[in-house]
Amino acid sequence: MQLLQGHSTGLRFLAVGAVLSLIITTFLIFGSRFSNDVAKYALKTSIKPAPPTCPQLLSSSSSSSSSSSSDPTNTTDWAFIVERDGDNHGLSEAQCRTAFPKLFVELDKSAASRAQNPITFKELDSLTVEDGMVRAIIDHGELYIVDFGAMPVTFTRGKATLHSLHRALTSFPDRHNLPPIEFVLTTEDYTTSPGPIWSYSKTDDQVHAWLMPDFGYWSWPEVKIGPYKDIRARIAAIDDGSSSSLPTPGLPFAHKKKQLAWRGAVSPNPQIRGKLLKAAQGRSWASIRVIDWEDENALRFNLLPMEEYCRYMFLAHTEGRSFSGRGKYLLNCRSVVVAHKLVWREAHHGALVAAGPDANFVEVERDFSDLDRKMAFLIDHPDVAERIAQNAVRTFRDRYLTPAAESCYWRELVRLYAAACEFRPVLETEEGTQDRRPRGVPFETWVLMG
Repeated sequence: MQLLQGHSTGLRFLAVGAVLSLIITTFLIFGSRFSNDVAKYALKTSIKPAPPTCPQLLSSSSSSSSSSSSDPTNTTDWAFIVERDGDNHGLSEAQCRTAFPKLFVELDKSAASRAQNPITFKELDSLTVEDGMVRAIIDHGELYIVDFGAMPVTFTRGKATLHSLHRALTSFPDRHNLPPIEFVLTTEDYTTSPGPIWSYSKTDDQVHAWLMPDFGYWSWPEVKIGPYKDIRARIAAIDDGSSSSLPTPGLPFAHKKKQLAWRGAVSPNPQIRGKLLKAAQGRSWASIRVIDWEDENALRFNLLPMEEYCRYMFLAHTEGRSFSGRGKYLLNCRSVVVAHKLVWREAHHGALVAAGPDANFVEVERDFSDLDRKMAFLIDHPDVAERIAQNAVRTFRDRYLTPAAESCYWRELVRLYAAACEFRPVLETEEGTQDRRPRGVPFETWVLMG
């Protein structure tokens, strides 16, 4: 009798399972970007919900996968140590939140703006993949490319960005438990679309845009900066010295050139950059040069290798068409970054402090009307200037601009974006039981195709 009852109970569970499977199937929408049909997706309400994003609410499976008693960096009293953890792309979610509490400010804002208005598949699918844009899926921590817009000007940006994202995924031991997402990113400096696009920069009113790390965290060959880890090493060699086969001493802050250095083209933002030139004209503290990227002589005499900026005590930072990619490099230097009031946000901007004992840069008006006065104060108070420079190193070079921070940011972007979506992507079309086709190409394959 007990066996019969058990058998009957098993049949009831099978019946319930069959009904649930039928319900789920009814929510599947078929198609492919390649076959001009609507891409298939499933409503989240019929599938397991996305994991919580707060470190305090980590599921047991997540914490057990990303923590190990054999790993000394995963203890309850763990603290970020740059010499040990700075290049670790695989920190756990809890470690990321502990190490970089100010890093996710813009992501939290984007997630909050979508709390009552989740991203729908229809909204995402309405986005056209134009030049410089990528449509992709992350499923079980694996990256798939669905569509890719040709980008004659920013071609390397797309590959660099996707390489960085792929590294952040594959370096994470618990990547298979990351929530699945489908997204669109742009490699333009910014986005004007009202849709939920991942972008390098945004203004405060662009609540639809999701900030991502820029391409330079992988490499920027066009301006001869190269891989991010290499430029960080070259910068550190100037500020701290090199212990290579030809050891060199570091450059003390007091021995740096007491000038404000800037090199660049005015055309990307003449209103801002033109006013910097005017404010610095004739000043002894100014080392300002305009660069014409088409003029070889101008490049020969005026261009500075990025690490050479660190030989100056003061570094000017200006926005271009939107953000300026040099900002993160300047903040790696033990120098005082002087920036006008910024309107374009980047991923690391939550860690900027403009005033008080923790100030890590100096802020001036957008028209640079107070630049001369603040430069005079800094030159007359070298102790204040050096404190700001040291704060910049501690905050940015040794924490928020480390490779570890970049990968932490990518994964938190995946988590929070997933929590803001009401749908889950599906990797295959189902035009018939015998005609299933993949919607995306694995990144490892795609990156070799062109």
